[in-house]
Amino acid sequence: MRTVALALALAILASTSVAGCGGGSTERKSATGARGQAPAGSAARRAHGLAFARAVNLTAADLPEFQVSHEHAHKTPAQRRAERELLRCAGSASNGPHAAEASSPSLVFKRGLIDFGVSSEVLVSATPSLANGELAALHTARARQCFSRYVGVLLRTQRLGKATMGHVSIQSGNPPAPGASGSFGWRVTASFRLVSVRVPFYLDLLGFVVGPARVTLISSGALRPFPAEIQQKLYTVLLARAREHTLLVR
Repeated sequence: MRTVALALALAILASTSVAGCGGGSTERKSATGARGQAPAGSAARRAHGLAFARAVNLTAADLPEFQVSHEHAHKTPAQRRAERELLRCAGSASNGPHAAEASSPSLVFKRGLIDFGVSSEVLVSATPSLANGELAALHTARARQCFSRYVGVLLRTQRLGKATMGHVSIQSGNPPAPGASGSFGWRVTASFRLVSVRVPFYLDLLGFVVGPARVTLISSGALRPFPAEIQQKLYTVLLARAREHTLLVR
C-alpha cells in the first residue's frame, strides 16, 4: 500500500477534524480573507512553504539502501469512496487547502517476503495556531477511529487473492521532538489471514509541528514493523532540518 496515499489521507483527516473539533476555525476565517484580507495561500507564502518542504523532506540520498518507487498513485473507485467516507467521519466542514504541501519520494526496500516503505510529508498552514489545531485533532480518539476505518477499506481494496483481512487497531503516543511545539505518533496494526497463516502489516506515523508547518514521517512494513533504528534516524533528520529552516515559514 502506497505510503503517500496514507499521508494524503492524514492531511485530509487533520484539516477536517480541526473544523469538527472547533480548533482554529475562527482564525481560518480571518486568514482567508473573510473581511477582505489577502488569501492565506498567497504566492509568496506558497513559495516560502514549498522552499521549506524541499529543504526538509526526505530524499533518496537519505536512505541509499532503499529504492525510489516509480509507481503512480491511482485511486480506484473504492478508494475514492473510502476517502469520501473519511471526510464524513471526520466532519464534512473543511478548513480549506494548506498554504503549501509537498511529499518526498516513496522509498522502498523489498527482499523476499520483507516489504518496507517510507516517505515524508510537509504541510504548511496559514499560521502556527492552525498547525497546532490540526495536531490537537490528531490526538483525538475520533481521528484514530476514522483513520483506522479508512486504512481498513484501503487494505480490502488491495489484491489479496484468497486472503482475508483482520482487525485494524491504532496505538498513539508523543515521540520526543525538542524544539517543536508538539508531536504525535501512531502505530497502525492490521493483519491478513491466508488459511491458517497470519501476515501482519504495520504502519507508523510520526509527526511534529514547527511554526506553521506539520512534518510527518510515514513508514510501513509487512511481516514486521519498519526498522526502529532507521525510523528514529529519519525522524531525527526531519526534526533537525525543520528547526534549521524554520525561518522560511515564519
